[in-house]
Amino acid sequence: MRRTSAAHLTRGLLFLTLAASLNARDVAAQPLDPVERPPLVSDVGPAGEAGLMNLDVDFESLEQPVSQERPCGGCPPRRLGTAFLQATYINVFYELANLIRGQATAHITPSTWWTNMERGWEWDLDDFAVNQIGHPYQGNNYYTAGRANGLSFWESSALTAFGSGTWEYFGETNQASLNDFINTTLGGIALGEMFHRAAWLVRNTRATGKSRLWSEIGATAIDPVGGVNRFVSGDSSRVSDKPPDMVPSMLGTIASAGVIWRGSNTNEVESTTGPFFEIDGLYGDVETAARSRTPYDAFAVRLAFGGGSALSEARVRGRLIGQPYRNGTLQLTVAQGYQYNANAAYRFGAQSVDVRLGGTKHVTQRTSVWANAWGGLTILGAVDSIPLEGAPEEVPDPDAPQGVSTGPRFYDYGPGTNFGGYVNVKRGALTFLTFGYEAHHLHVLDGVRANHLLQRARVDLLVPVRGRLGLGVTGEYFDRRTYYQQPGVERALFQFPQFRLALTWSAS
Repeated sequence: MRRTSAAHLTRGLLFLTLAASLNARDVAAQPLDPVERPPLVSDVGPAGEAGLMNLDVDFESLEQPVSQERPCGGCPPRRLGTAFLQATYINVFYELANLIRGQATAHITPSTWWTNMERGWEWDLDDFAVNQIGHPYQGNNYYTAGRANGLSFWESSALTAFGSGTWEYFGETNQASLNDFINTTLGGIALGEMFHRAAWLVRNTRATGKSRLWSEIGATAIDPVGGVNRFVSGDSSRVSDKPPDMVPSMLGTIASAGVIWRGSNTNEVESTTGPFFEIDGLYGDVETAARSRTPYDAFAVRLAFGGGSALSEARVRGRLIGQPYRNGTLQLTVAQGYQYNANAAYRFGAQSVDVRLGGTKHVTQRTSVWANAWGGLTILGAVDSIPLEGAPEEVPDPDAPQGVSTGPRFYDYGPGTNFGGYVNVKRGALTFLTFGYEAHHLHVLDGVRANHLLQRARVDLLVPVRGRLGLGVTGEYFDRRTYYQQPGVERALFQFPQFRLALTWSAS
């Protein structure tokens, strides 16, 4: 089902923030069991650094006692009914946004609802970015509605499935889409918990005045539903500690900006050179072996722009379960993944779950090596069905109603497997060398019948220059192999090397 462009997504976001405010008060609440894990680091301010706010304020006199409906002073009250209502409001206002835009698919009636329930599921024909970015972002709205109303990770995940399913059947006249439901639900969970925790990093709940207001506004830009709920309920000015499980054990960020060169093994694709920007974030400690039953108490995020595409990469990997193994020398982890790639070798998006095993080896007193290997299932993946140099542009049908996608669709859908590993070499606290390898296999269920094998190897060298500033050199190699299931059609092989030179800025 065709969603929106970036501008239209922004309009929809304005609608959903208004929706979230309609029912944030005066709903019966139930208590949760208190969170027992103590804070692991000091409070984190808007800029991601400890101790930014040092105001002469008697915080103890301002702080309000914990009520029975709150598991902690800074936690939102548990409002199960409100969470479901706000998820419904989000659907209503996405529907109104589509009506205002003139979408033919927005003219829903009880008759269209019944027809959708009779027809079952389909694989839709929407644009790649709409299905692999737009739908996960909408799912994030449902998920954060749950977290903003005191629901747990798993309860908010169920709410995301509820919001996604009701949208597919009742939000548009289009037939319910299976790929949309999976992408919205699983992608929404991954993005939602990441945005929810990122917003708590920005909030400074011990501050008052303008600094507090701006921290709440910044957090609202990241998590609109949670932010609006806090403004409506008064929590945006309430002095308290942060929820203990929203305080990470560690934080790390590295940003890179520079130039990227890309080659290829085909004459049809010319070598190119252009600017790029990449940011990698690490929330929590993924290297130290520890028992963890709090989903996403540790996760990694990467965003990359440029290098042939406005958004060339977006990924989130969050720990669901962690367990020490062999007396703490190894760490066993179950992780959830969301991934989006757009490069000369392929466009790829996936929702996955994998199992990881890693450990640290001290080579010298100051040098250590951390290695990690994984394998898992790709629940649903999407990849270009034909090579980029031979792919015709999709030409919209001029007679098609507004918002109706007529295809054809030039990418395939299917489940598969993933595996890989990476090695970090550290000198003290600084990671100066990283090697990573990943592979994704997809078996096509809808599209050009084939099996795709996508491989990527990457080496990063970081040389400190001064303070947080450094020089980074990166070499990458993309390998794409497509094995067609049609007689007389040979396999396709594409290989693309990349080299990058960048200035880096790191913080931890």
